[in-house]
Amino acid sequence: MKLYHVAVDSSTAEVEALRQVKPPRLLLSYFYFRNKPLGEYIEKIGYTPEIILDSGAWSAYNKGKGIALTEYLKYIEENKEYIHKYFSLDVIFDSQMSYRYWQIMKEKGYNPIPVFHYGEEAAHLKRYVEQTDYIGLGGTVTIKDKNEVGDWVRMITWQYPDKKFHLLGSSSDKIISTCDLESTDSSTWFMQAIMGKPKHIKGTSREAKIERAIFNLKRELEIYASLIVPSNDCSSQYYYG
Repeated sequence: MKLYHVAVDSSTAEVEALRQVKPPRLLLSYFYFRNKPLGEYIEKIGYTPEIILDSGAWSAYNKGKGIALTEYLKYIEENKEYIHKYFSLDVIFDSQMSYRYWQIMKEKGYNPIPVFHYGEEAAHLKRYVEQTDYIGLGGTVTIKDKNEVGDWVRMITWQYPDKKFHLLGSSSDKIISTCDLESTDSSTWFMQAIMGKPKHIKGTSREAKIERAIFNLKRELEIYASLIVPSNDCSSQYYYG
């Protein structure tokens, strides 16, 4: 399973941890990087990771902002030498418009990964499955019961074993350790560092945050490198369709 570490370029401590550990994959949000050329960011962190770009529609929604499709496409085009993959621009709580944006991006020659959201009707997933091999699963961040999310993910990956799925916004082992996802992303490595985890690295200084972030990055890379999903766990009593 591929792990993408989320970075938002909001802290010099975050940048320094990335410079030292150099995790091979990053997920960046257009919403946070829309005014930052990726070439400058690559120079800042000191290496060139595999980047998957998310539109950041959820972040924009929570802040009462909008994202213009034309501007999103312009950013992808201007930074395409650094972007390995990118998600379609989705519209929160509007699956029809999300699908239409995906179609428009394809019509314009782009190859975006569509996003199917928790709570949407199965028909929306089916039409993506019929047209592409790689699909994002989103809308689970606010769901507190990770077992519930895990059941949802298992339903989908069990029903479509020949498709690739990326789980957005969750690296909970209750979810990712029980089924064969292609990829997922994690922001906890730095969020926990700010919150004082791991606790054996004490202090509130920038240096302490960097040390915790480095520890968390290395630990997550070790865990995901050894993650093998038992085939008998990739099953479900439910059918998503």
